[in-house]
Amino acid sequence: MNFIKGFYEDRAIVKDINNTYIALIPKYGTSESLSVYRSIGLVNYMYKILAKVLVNRLKTVMIDIISECQLNFVRNRQIIDSFMVAEEIIQSWKKDKEDGLIIKLDFEKAYDNVDHAILDSMIKDMGFGERWRL
Repeated sequence: MNFIKGFYEDRAIVKDINNTYIALIPKYGTSESLSVYRSIGLVNYMYKILAKVLVNRLKTVMIDIISECQLNFVRNRQIIDSFMVAEEIIQSWKKDKEDGLIIKLDFEKAYDNVDHAILDSMIKDMGFGERWRL
């Protein structure tokens, strides 16, 4: 487990940590054709261990820093919930004979357009030390 200590203390990453080996597994029988094979990626075990350690450490604080409005990629929340909320709002407007406006925004490559200095400042304000930030 020295690689985890090295990663945490020195930000050093073992050279081969991102190596992935692709193996072909036949869907049925054997064949000369690649179309009857499916691929499986065999990820380096050190990568999996490091990812699990980081996930388990972040799990304890994620509930406090992720907005209730974030419905995707959060355990026990689903993107479909946003559609149900929108439907409830529309039905409420219809029932009360109110006008309303719904806008759907899709920010292409949103993370690429974020000011990383501001993002770093926000993460720092949330209590994350320098080792957890950019």
